[in-house]
Amino acid sequence: MTPVQAVRKAKEHILELFNDESIAQVGLEELAFKDVEDVWEVTIGFQRLWKPVSPPLLNIGSHSSRRTYKTVCMRNNGEVISVRHRAISVPA
Repeated sequence: MTPVQAVRKAKEHILELFNDESIAQVGLEELAFKDVEDVWEVTIGFQRLWKPVSPPLLNIGSHSSRRTYKTVCMRNNGEVISVRHRAISVPA
């Protein structure tokens, strides 16, 4: 599997997995190949366009649209073996 194929497969998997959550701006963040394990680790970022839960006046302009990151791990044959949350530290 080439890097382009791994990224395409990871994006397709994320889009299918989160299909009912209205995600947007799906994009590649990181890509790594673990040669010893023959595994691709592809980190995909996206936005969840969730509507506010509390009354609108308390959430003015606060549609929750922070970026979420997930690392899709797959074997070199394209079999997805896990999807993990990828925490990102934000500078203060």
